[in-house]
Amino acid sequence: VRRFREHLRTCGFHLEAELHKLARKRAATRAPAILNLLITGFDGSHWPHWFSLRAAVQSTKNATVVLHYPTADFSSADASWIGSWEEALGEAIPVSTSSTNDATDLLFGADAMRELQRSARRCTFLVGRDTAQEAEAVALQCLRFAADEKATRVGIIFPRGGALARLVAGALTRLEIPHNDGIAHSAPGLFECAEWRAWLQLQQGARINSLLRFLRAFPDPQLVLSDISLREFDRTLRSAYREVLLDDLTVLRQFCAQEIGGKGPSAAEALGRVQLLPAQATLPDFLAATQAAFASLEWKQHWMELTRRLNEWTAQFSAEFPRTLYLRWLREIASTATTARDPAGDHPYAPIQLLTVPQAHGQEWSHLIFAGWNEGAWPPPESGEFARDDEIALFNREILGLNRRARQKGSHGEGHISVDDDHALYLGPSEQRAIALRQFETLASSATEAIALSASLVQEDAPERFWNPSELFTRLFQQTHQRQPLTQAALKSLQIATAKWLRDAGSLTTKKELPSLTVEQTRVAYDHRRDAEKPAGEYDFAFRSSSPHIPIFSVTDIERLVKAPAVIWLKKYLGVEAADESGNPWSAATGQWVHHWLGSVSGAEGNQTFVRVPGDAEIEERICLAADQKLRQVERLCRAAGKPLPDWWSSGWQNALCLARVLGSKIEALAEWSWMSSEWRIEPDEAGGSPEASTLLLRGRVDLLLARGDAYPDSVRARDVWIVDYKTGWNKPLVPSREDAEKRKPRLHNQLVQGEALQLGLYALAARQRGANEVFMSLVSPAVKTATPQLSIGDIAAHGEVFEELARMQRSGVFGMYGILRPSFGYAPDYPLATLAVDPDLLDAKWELTHPALVREEEEWEL
Repeated sequence: VRRFREHLRTCGFHLEAELHKLARKRAATRAPAILNLLITGFDGSHWPHWFSLRAAVQSTKNATVVLHYPTADFSSADASWIGSWEEALGEAIPVSTSSTNDATDLLFGADAMRELQRSARRCTFLVGRDTAQEAEAVALQCLRFAADEKATRVGIIFPRGGALARLVAGALTRLEIPHNDGIAHSAPGLFECAEWRAWLQLQQGARINSLLRFLRAFPDPQLVLSDISLREFDRTLRSAYREVLLDDLTVLRQFCAQEIGGKGPSAAEALGRVQLLPAQATLPDFLAATQAAFASLEWKQHWMELTRRLNEWTAQFSAEFPRTLYLRWLREIASTATTARDPAGDHPYAPIQLLTVPQAHGQEWSHLIFAGWNEGAWPPPESGEFARDDEIALFNREILGLNRRARQKGSHGEGHISVDDDHALYLGPSEQRAIALRQFETLASSATEAIALSASLVQEDAPERFWNPSELFTRLFQQTHQRQPLTQAALKSLQIATAKWLRDAGSLTTKKELPSLTVEQTRVAYDHRRDAEKPAGEYDFAFRSSSPHIPIFSVTDIERLVKAPAVIWLKKYLGVEAADESGNPWSAATGQWVHHWLGSVSGAEGNQTFVRVPGDAEIEERICLAADQKLRQVERLCRAAGKPLPDWWSSGWQNALCLARVLGSKIEALAEWSWMSSEWRIEPDEAGGSPEASTLLLRGRVDLLLARGDAYPDSVRARDVWIVDYKTGWNKPLVPSREDAEKRKPRLHNQLVQGEALQLGLYALAARQRGANEVFMSLVSPAVKTATPQLSIGDIAAHGEVFEELARMQRSGVFGMYGILRPSFGYAPDYPLATLAVDPDLLDAKWELTHPALVREEEEWEL
């Protein structure tokens, strides 16, 4: 605290309360600057402005302060407010009034409510189903009040600004009714844009996702990227990230410049054009770095607007502080939002006013509509949840004690209460609630003809919850209906009556339009997607007739196809997919490292050649050598970037090395399988003409291909081969060999249609198509004790209908939707566009009609 106050003195700053007290002291020693001053409209809710008002009075030669006369139900803050003014300026002079309306304005508290109940005024209650219906009811009630011959000023009172106030103002605008939108709405300025928020996030954490979000929000990303497209830049960065598992932009820049060909140098140059703020600096240094960053982005107007808010004190603040504090200060000072309203709502003297309670308080009204009067609306909920409940209660008791110590007996006799000349009251939660209740009661009693209150049954942010009306809504309802309780059934009856009233009125606040063809077509698509008796059609991620082109699937795409077909359809046929912003890349990077290290065992990774299976010690040695090369590579990149190698990275590298050694030990001592080929590529045949109906075009890489025999195999033709697929997770083996054929077949079918054995099955069919004699398959993971053949080509060939259905899907482009859109547990790929969820049971029924060969079979369980 002492250091903070030293910084304030160095910069010539004052806290707000100290500044107000200082202004009052200065005003007492200077000549009056104002001749005549009138202060009116202030009450006990304005205690934070006490010293400012006193300073204004002392700066005036002649000052007049108008106060509301207190009644028995005045709050202590209001009583102290009037008493303190009398202590400072002398006894208040009562102003005699001859108008009945003026006398009504002096009624407060319970007296006001009794007066309201005794009068002949009408009290209407409106309940909307939601915010939209409530806004329509409020606008229609406003029209009814405005049509009253006794109407002079109609006020629509909201507890605060929000969606309801905006909807009511929009309804009045559509009806072309002049009004004053005193609440208005926030209009974004220069700094209230997506690219500015994304730039702040980029400076807060210079990582891949924050950089790509900024470039997508930036109007001209090529200003940074130059000769590389955003899609290529994204792909290059994520590929580099999977290689080094460090998303620090400085390290990635070094990797792209030194280790990657193709678009790597262009990506490195683009990263070099990204201006980042220092981690710690003085304020002038931060501002200089900000100016340079703005210049690189051609944000001249941004910098001019920012310098307009600076002053000479910035050069005096020489202390260094972290970037986080600077960005927080920058986010707060760079605010250009303004208030805006429609031209139809910009009439300050219009008879229809949209205001909040404090704005409307103290004015004259013939009719009032209190809109949005639900629970928590008014009085406003207590703010100050800065500690535990018991600590807040203790703090409030100390505040009350402070207020009592600040009060003293006034100079005008017993009952006169004022605060000490050098003190002001703190408005705690109890005082704020009392003032809010007094404001409502005063405002409600000021309406000379009628009032109406509206509420909604549900909240927009929690539509599944029932939203109770506020206590003031309930109190007025009970007083109007002879103490009848306001139950949920009564609220529902009010909502039904309100809806019927709106229908009978012909929905005056909305212009009825005939539904467009687009809207009707949307309904047709909605119904078709939920028709369980129709297969997938043009509304279910499918083409109407046939696919315009036949894409080539990767084996990974086909494996994902049976789990999330709609995502693969969008990717392969429309070329769109969701951005990959996975928060946990360890699994993918570990798998990539392990597969690369295991592929180095053959010494001929990906070149379609076979070599002798090395000995046990040599297998482990080659794995460790490849892993050590990765470690040395990342250490070299970190040194070049001036960054230390994180401990968590070393831990992840050791975990990947352990997995690679465990999986490598599974292929040791394979006596008869003496030949191996790593990363054996499968490419689609480039034969002329169109493929046959049952041909499935795919590409992929086999982790390990083993062959047996004494002669050197130059291909898989006429060979017995064994396909091994490595899994770094805790995957169990495929169909157990001890089961008989009748039990193996349905279980294998389910594993194929669920994607568990589909990858190996595709590899086996590709090997047989290339002339292999016998093909065996195995899934090897840390959970597999011994690597032995788990399936044969005969097992896969018995399920040819599965692969024929996949080929038909590829050729026709009829996929459909399948699976839960957002499962509560487990992973599901993100859709690149907004998609409505469909009931899983309906999706299962449509999937069975569309792709009967890909339906999971029911298994029989033995007890």
